[in-house]
Amino acid sequence: MTRIVGRVSMDLVTLDLTGIADAAIGDPVELWGAQVPANAVAAASGTIAYQLFTNLNRRVPLVYEEG
Repeated sequence: MTRIVGRVSMDLVTLDLTGIADAAIGDPVELWGAQVPANAVAAASGTIAYQLFTNLNRRVPLVYEEG
């Protein structure tokens, strides 16, 4: 797990990868999903998960997994 550095700018974020030895620029990240519950992200952001999902734009690739 890591943290966002600075502010979210449009649809871009900067992440602190300090201490993650095998991380590289361009690697995919999980904003929410199997390891990071959307409700937890929403609560930390002062909103609800529905707002997170509906505010994604088309530039963000979506990966759907059965589970």
